[in-house]
Amino acid sequence: MGDYFSQADAETRMRDHLTELYELPEEQTDLDADIDNVETTVNSYVGKRYAVPITSDTAIAFLKVLCLDLFEETAWHRGSGDELPKKVQTKADNARKQLELVSKGTITLGGATALTERQTGGADAIIVDGNTPEFDRDNMKGF
Repeated sequence: MGDYFSQADAETRMRDHLTELYELPEEQTDLDADIDNVETTVNSYVGKRYAVPITSDTAIAFLKVLCLDLFEETAWHRGSGDELPKKVQTKADNARKQLELVSKGTITLGGATALTERQTGGADAIIVDGNTPEFDRDNMKGF
């Protein structure tokens, strides 16, 4: 947890709204879980192209903004009522679009090393030398 953003970053972004939505310290576990869930979501997109967690400072700066946009949406869902501020929803939708572009390779994470292209069709075969099997299809009669 906290690979891309921290509770302090969330407090800076949301100011007084964070304390309205999370009653700390009683709901610290909920806040930590929401931060972790947002980072897990981001890693699920980014992990298609890059080894996660990302360690490049340049890439982390980009992902931090996207994480905070998604976190803000998550936090507002905790509040009473069923309306989400339009700006919050728009930022979260844009963050998801950018993460989709990262996962497709349209947007790259500066400074992060991309994974090599994965081969399709499964794992490579492993051949093991050894003694001839005592039992096989032709000599299993009686067993």
